[in-house]
Amino acid sequence: MNSSINGASQTSPKGKKRGRFNFIDAILIILAVLVAGALVYVFSPVSLIKNLTGRNTRSIQYEIELTDVDEAFIDKIKANDQVLDGVSKGKLGSVTMVDYNTKYSEYRFDEIERKNEVGETVTDYTVTPIEYPNRYNVIVTIVTDASYEAGVGYSINSTRIAVGEKLYLNFPDYRGEGYCVGITEY
Repeated sequence: MNSSINGASQTSPKGKKRGRFNFIDAILIILAVLVAGALVYVFSPVSLIKNLTGRNTRSIQYEIELTDVDEAFIDKIKANDQVLDGVSKGKLGSVTMVDYNTKYSEYRFDEIERKNEVGETVTDYTVTPIEYPNRYNVIVTIVTDASYEAGVGYSINSTRIAVGEKLYLNFPDYRGEGYCVGITEY
């Protein structure tokens, strides 16, 4: 028969020690689980916890290039203007910067036929840029909060924002169409 002198350790009839589970053990286990969960939440960019808690809203800055804007209209787009989607009329953000330092130009393609050394007809192609003096390409920088979904990208009030995406925009004093040329998440 197994017995201890002071009764500090007891064994079961099969020879195994019986342990006691106490309140301190429970607190340590809970604390370890919370620390591990916090580390996963903080350091995992595609955390399941973030997805489950709906943390898919992100602050973005995106640039829209409006081409062939007449000089008379470039001052109609101003910082702090609210931008609306021209189709759905939903808010797309606020203008932070307008850059109109690039002249609008088109390219003319010309074909010139000539005879080569052996008398065969050869076609040469030339590309000539044509710059319009009173027309500009305008880059409008807009900031907003957008929802993000993996595989889909960014959307603002059901309007998809992606590089290369064509957008129809309404400013307070101007309406135009352009393409998204950049997105930055901050």
